[in-house]
Amino acid sequence: MTWLKRILIGLAIVVVLVIVIVLAISHWSPAGRSTETMSMTVGNRTITVSGHYKTMSQETMADGMKVIIDGHVIAATPGELAIDGAVQSFEPSQDVEIWIDEKGGVQAKAASSDGAGPEQAPIN
Repeated sequence: MTWLKRILIGLAIVVVLVIVIVLAISHWSPAGRSTETMSMTVGNRTITVSGHYKTMSQETMADGMKVIIDGHVIAATPGELAIDGAVQSFEPSQDVEIWIDEKGGVQAKAASSDGAGPEQAPIN
């Protein structure tokens, strides 16, 4: 009978250690820091929206797309891109990356295909 008690005590210790390890890992995991990414093609450009956002809705307009992300309105047509009503200064064929940070700020930059680095566009 003592060998059965030892086996049960050993199994109980293993179960407790597994529970402690799982709780420790969940405590230090990056919960809430994950990012979402969504891409759309309008005309000759690809617009990639990524970052920390909770809600996103997408509507198709007659001449492009309208995306609403956490209250920010991104309207894209083949000729222009507007974020919260401010028209951005990108060429119609330039691919664009839009980043939503954890505080809700929006940054737009041109995606560079030649590796020279992105151009920053001010958002008014």
